[in-house]
Amino acid sequence: MTSSMEDEITYIGNFEEAEETKQNNNNNNKQDKKKIKFKTNRHNKDVKKFIANTKSSFFNKKVIAFLLILILLYIVKPITFLRAKLDEKREYYEQLQSNSITDIDLLDSLTYATGAEYYKNCCNSMVSPADGLMTCHYDFAHKGIDIACDEYQGNIYAAANGYVKHIGYSEKYGNEILIEHQINGMTIYTYYANLSVINVTNGQYVYQNQVIALEGGDSDKKASVMDTEGHHLHFEVRKSENPNSGLNPIIFIK
Repeated sequence: MTSSMEDEITYIGNFEEAEETKQNNNNNNKQDKKKIKFKTNRHNKDVKKFIANTKSSFFNKKVIAFLLILILLYIVKPITFLRAKLDEKREYYEQLQSNSITDIDLLDSLTYATGAEYYKNCCNSMVSPADGLMTCHYDFAHKGIDIACDEYQGNIYAAANGYVKHIGYSEKYGNEILIEHQINGMTIYTYYANLSVINVTNGQYVYQNQVIALEGGDSDKKASVMDTEGHHLHFEVRKSENPNSGLNPIIFIK
């Protein structure tokens, strides 16, 4: 009897401890959930705050960019600039027509827009650099003209007075000469290529119509229209030493 009561008391004691442990665990779980919920809420608040700041910053950047564009438009005035260029171009076309220049189509509009002052100040100031037929005109891909001399190795002339700026060799155009000219206060360059013989040196002063080289190319074939395999001179007029600054040579040749 005594042993049975002890067992019952022991069982009751263990049950109460188990209930207490369970209750403590429940309380701990509730506290953990509260902590997790608090952290989640704080994280959500931080995210919302970050998003709000980002939107505000993006909006401010858009406003600043818009104001900068307005300022640039006010300073540069592109519409006024373009109108002036178009008026300038129209006026010059009229001058060309009054001078009976019929090859107006050769004057590329974009090239004109970036080189109008050269065309105006240096127009008709050069002589033809070779005696012969023009076989290839100026365009975007071909920044000059080709002239096939009447006979192979025809004379190549300086188009105007100037200093020899460069003598060299180009894989594309062969032997080449670059001459710097001063015409009506403008610095302008002429480029001669596809040469068989060069008769001048670097730094030498040359005069208009002076023989500076001999034509090169295939001696057995004369270049024809749109065919540059035969013998010919490649001639360019440039705003600078840069090969991409080519102007239409036709406007400069008398």
